Amino acid sequence: MSFSQKSLDTIRKNFDAVQPMLPTYLHLLVSALLPIYAGAHASLTRPSSAAKPAKSKREALKDNAAEDDLEDEVESQIEGLAASDAIWLPALAGCTLGGLYVIIKWLEDPALLNKVLNWYFAIFGTYGVAKMLKDSLDNVISFIFPERYFFANQIWVVNGFKRIALSQSDSSCSRPSPFPGRLSTIPLPESLSRFVWTLRYPHSTLCIRTNLHRRRKAHFHITPTTIISSILALSVVLYYNLVSRPWYLTNILGFAFAYNALQLISPSTSWTGTLILGSLFLYDIYFVFYTPLMVTVATQLDIPAKLLFPRPSDVDSAKQQLSMLGLGDVVLPGMMIGFALRLDLYMLYLRKQTTTSLPCDTFPKAISEEELQGASESNTAKPSSRKTSISTSSDSDLLTPSTDDIVNSTSAEPPTEHTSDSQITKPQFRRATGNWGNRFWTSSSDTAIQGVRFDKPYFHASLSGYVVGMLMTLGIMQVTGHAQPALFYLVPCVLGAFWGRALIRREVKEVWSFDEGEEKAEDAAKKDAKEKAEKEKAGTMETKQMEELKEDNEKAKTDSKAKIDQTERGMAKHDSKRRKADSDVFEMTLKIGFTRSKSLKNCTISQKPTLKRRRKERNVLKEKLLQHGKDEEGHIEDA
Repeated sequence: MSFSQKSLDTIRKNFDAVQPMLPTYLHLLVSALLPIYAGAHASLTRPSSAAKPAKSKREALKDNAAEDDLEDEVESQIEGLAASDAIWLPALAGCTLGGLYVIIKWLEDPALLNKVLNWYFAIFGTYGVAKMLKDSLDNVISFIFPERYFFANQIWVVNGFKRIALSQSDSSCSRPSPFPGRLSTIPLPESLSRFVWTLRYPHSTLCIRTNLHRRRKAHFHITPTTIISSILALSVVLYYNLVSRPWYLTNILGFAFAYNALQLISPSTSWTGTLILGSLFLYDIYFVFYTPLMVTVATQLDIPAKLLFPRPSDVDSAKQQLSMLGLGDVVLPGMMIGFALRLDLYMLYLRKQTTTSLPCDTFPKAISEEELQGASESNTAKPSSRKTSISTSSDSDLLTPSTDDIVNSTSAEPPTEHTSDSQITKPQFRRATGNWGNRFWTSSSDTAIQGVRFDKPYFHASLSGYVVGMLMTLGIMQVTGHAQPALFYLVPCVLGAFWGRALIRREVKEVWSFDEGEEKAEDAAKKDAKEKAEKEKAGTMETKQMEELKEDNEKAKTDSKAKIDQTERGMAKHDSKRRKADSDVFEMTLKIGFTRSKSLKNCTISQKPTLKRRRKERNVLKEKLLQHGKDEEGHIEDA
C-alpha cells in the first residue's frame, strides 16, 4: 500500500470518527460567535475622531418618536481596563477559583453551593436577559415597522406624531398607511389603521433619568417591549431556579451575561488589551494543565457561567451527554474583538477629518482666566449666533445630514480643533447601532442609515482569528480526547490577526495610539471644572444676596426706628396741647362759677331776665369749650 493510500485511509478514518460530532461543534461555534457579534455592535458609540451630533429641536422629536433615542443617547458607558488589570484579573480569578475548589471539597456535595450561586446569578440574569430580549424585540419590530422605507423610487420617512409617511424629496407627498413598502398599498379600514398606528407608537412610554454616583447619568425608557422582556426574563430565571435547568436556559443566561459584559468592559488601548489577554493566556495554561482546579470547578458547579451543547450519547447511556464552553472563552477574546470594531469606527471618522492651514494672524492667542470667565458668562447670558462652516471632502456624503433633519446649530458641539498652525474639522457622528429594519427596507443610497455601514477590517480579522483558534481547539480536543484550554489557542490567533492586519495596512502607529478613555477623561475633567465653576458662581451669588439682604434689613430697621420716634414726638405734642386745653376749660369754668355766685348775691328782682340771658350764654360757651376739647382729643387719637 502506497503512502498516499495510507494517508487517505487515515483521513477517512478520522472523518468517520468526527462526523457524529460535527453538529455539536457547529452548534458550539455559532453559539460562541453570536454574543460576540451582537455585543460588539451594541457597544458602538461616538469615537473621539467624530464630533457630537447636533441635537434635534422638540418639534422634530414630536415628528418622529425614534429621534428621542438619538437625543438622549448616552455616551460610552464602557469601563476601560488599565494595564494594572493585567495583574489583578488573573490574581482575582485564581483566588476565586481556589476558593470555590476548597468549598467544593469541604462540602462534598455542591448542591447547596449551586443553589446559592444560582440565586446570586439570578439577580444579574434578570436584568441581562431583559436587556437582551428588549434589544432583540426592538430589532424584530424594526423590520415590521421601519422608520424609513424605499417605495416608488423615493424614500419615505414615517412621521409618528402625524401618523403619516412623508416623502424625503417632496414633503407635500404623504402616505397614510402604517405599513412599509408594497404593504402600504393594502387598503385598511380607518379603525384598523388607527389601531396599527397605536401599536407602532404607543403613548405609554416613560423616561426615567437619574444620576448614579454623582457622575454617570442613567436613562431608562420604559416601553411595552421593556415590560414584555422583563416579564419573560423573570419567568426564565424563576423557571431555571425553581423548576428545572435545561441546557438551553443555561445558554440563554450565558448569552445574556456575555452580551452585556461586552458592552460594559473593554480595554482602553490596544496594548492594554494585548497585555491582559497575554496574562490570562498564561493563567489558563497553568490552571488547566498543572492543577485540577479549573476542570473540577467547571464540572461540579451547575451555574449559568458556561455554554452547554448536546452531543451524541452512547446507546447504553440514558443520560444526555453535553459539551461545555466557559463564558471566559467567549467574553475575554470578545473584548478585544469589540475593541477592534470600535477601532474601525474611529479610523473611519479619522480618515474623514479635514485639515485647513491657518494664516499667521489667525492663530488663536492665549487667553487669560479672567477673559475666559467673562466670555463664558457672556455666552451664558446670550448664545452666540455665529455659524461654523464645515468643510468636508467630496466622499464624505456618509456624514452629510439628511434633508429631514432639523438641526439646532447653537446646541451642537463645535466640530473644529485648533493646533499651532492648522484647523482640524471633525465630521459629525451618525448612530452606528440598530437601523436593521431601515437597512432592509431602504436602498444603499440612503445617507441617513449609512452610519452602520462601514469597512471593518480589524473586526473581521479578529473574528476570523477567533474562528481559527476555536477550530484548532476542537480539532486538538478531538484528536487527544481531553479537554483543552481554549484561550491557549484563541489568544494567539486573535492577537495575531489583529496586529497582523495593522501591519499589513501600515497603521501600527495609529492603532497603538488609539485610546478610548482619553476623551472620557477630558470630558470628565471639563464636566468637573464646569460644576466647580457653577458652584463657585452660585456661592458668590448667594454671598452677594446675603449681603444685600443684610443691608436691606438694616435699612428697614433704621426706617422703622425713625418712624417710631416721629410718632412718639407727635403723640407728646398732642398730649401737651390736650393738657393745655383741659387747663383752659378748667380755668374758664372756675371763672364762670365765681362770676355766677357774685351775680346771684348782688342781683335784684329786676335783674332776673338779665341773669337768665347770661346763664344761657354761659351754657353756649360751655358747649363750645366741650366741643373744642373733643376735637383736640380726636386729633390726638388720629396721630
